[in-house]
Order: sequence, then C-alpha cells, then structure tokens
Amino acid sequence: MVWNLGKGKGFLPGVSLAELMKLYAGEKQAKAKQRLLCALHRKQGKSIDAIKDIMQMPRRTVHGCLKRFDENGISAKDNRKRSGRPPLLTEKQRKALVKELEAGPPYNKSGLWTTKEVRDLLKRTYGITFVNQHVWRMLTSMGFTLQRPRKRHYKSASNAEIKAFKKTRGGKQGITGRKALSWAQKMRPRSA
Repeated sequence: MVWNLGKGKGFLPGVSLAELMKLYAGEKQAKAKQRLLCALHRKQGKSIDAIKDIMQMPRRTVHGCLKRFDENGISAKDNRKRSGRPPLLTEKQRKALVKELEAGPPYNKSGLWTTKEVRDLLKRTYGITFVNQHVWRMLTSMGFTLQRPRKRHYKSASNAEIKAFKKTRGGKQGITGRKALSWAQKMRPRSA
C-alpha cells in the first residue's frame, strides 16, 4: 500500500488543529469521536504506526479513517448512510400476498397458515425461497399474529352427542324444578 496521506499542516489543510479539538470536544457519537481523535493525532504530525499504538486499533483501520478525512474532509467523521439489501418482494407483491393470506389456505379447514405453507406459497407464486424464520418475520411485519387452532380431545363427544345429552324442558318438569318446589314447601309456615 502506498501511504501518501498528508501529515501535520498537510493533513486537512482547510481545518486548523484548534477547530479539530473543538469538534472533538463537542462530539457525542463514540465512532465519530474516535475518528476525530485519529485526525487530531495526524494533524499533530504523528505517523500511522504511532496513531495505531495510541488508539489501539489495527493499522488498516487507522489508514482507512485518515483516508476518509483526506477524501471527504471534515464530514468524514460521521457514519455513512447505507441503504441495505433491497427487498425481494415489491410493495405490490406484498399487498397481493396479504390478500391471499387473508383468504386462508384452500385445503385447510381452520383457515390458519403455517410458516412452511407460506414459504411454499412464496416459492410457487414468486419463485423466491426464504427460510422459515424470515417468513415469520415477514408475516409479523405485515400485521399477522401467531394463532393456533383449539385442540379437541379424541374422546370428546361430537356436537350431535352433546345436543342429545342436554336436558330439555318439554312437557315434564325438570329435576331441579321439583327440588326447588319441595324446598319452598318445607320452608312455608304451616297454618292451623
């Protein structure tokens, strides 16, 4: 590597040492403060190896930091904005996916999707493969929540059996009605 960075007054020629110290004192961000300190040492005429030892940073990191100052000026102290990876599904595709998910799976009576089913749907419809964790993150970001179908015991009675078992108040009085009546008769005072 060629180390052709300025040193002393040759480093950041438009900025004085006093200005760098003032910026360093007023800075709140830790990374920006660290970068300014590297620039301060270079402005004082120290070598990259000396700055590396003082800052306890790798030589390459110190050089990269100083090179940023050399190329961008004093604005190099701030973090760069990074856009990140673009989403694989467009906004239009996400809206279509939400509508399809709200309709429910065609073969599932409960109307609930599993992450595996959604992953397979994405693969079939859009040709995009995601891991289950990312499918789950995507579903929660679209407003879906975890729902589980209520389990039914295998020995539980069917709805028809439950209806047949329930007591009806047809022509006869139920058991509870007679008890209430007999209790009321016992409590009534006897007239002579």
